[in-house]
This record gives sequence, structure tokens and C-alpha cells, in this order.
Amino acid sequence: MVMKEKTPFDFERFKEEAMQGLYNGKSLSPNDGVLAPLMKHLLESMMDSELESHLQEDKASGNSNRRNGKTKKTVRGLNTGTFELESGRDRSGTF
Repeated sequence: MVMKEKTPFDFERFKEEAMQGLYNGKSLSPNDGVLAPLMKHLLESMMDSELESHLQEDKASGNSNRRNGKTKKTVRGLNTGTFELESGRDRSGTF
């Protein structure tokens, strides 16, 4: 299985698009507003780090577990609707 390397977040492009969106009257909403790409990147990075930590703990305890593809999750905000995240999964299904 070939692991696809994640594209780094382009903060300069995000900044330009966010500013243009604000000038055009777009909301700041983390779901569909100018902050959506940043929120998505932040949450996916956090989940990826959690999975990495989980796999390191498994390895240290002698279990053979590793990454096994990606899955999509729908996240619901308190007052802001839903949006989709892509997160990794492990072979043992323990994360």
C-alpha cells in the first residue's frame, strides 16, 4: 500500500482567500465561511496526531498495529451546521 503524503496547508493562499471572502461579505463561520479551511486543517491535524500517538503506544506495548487508510467523519458545530473531515484509521480498529 502506498501512503499518499498530505499536502501542507497553504497559509498564504488561505489568508488571501479569507481576506477576499471578508471583503465580499462572507461570514467567519468555521463551516462554510472564511475560517472553514483553517478549521478543517486544524481538526484533521489534531486527529492525525492522536492516531500517531495511539499507534506508538500500541507498538510500545508489543501490538502490531498500523495505519489503514482514511475515513470521512461529519462534525456538527454547536450553532453552525455540519462539515466533513477526513481522518486516518488503524488496522486493528482500536482508534
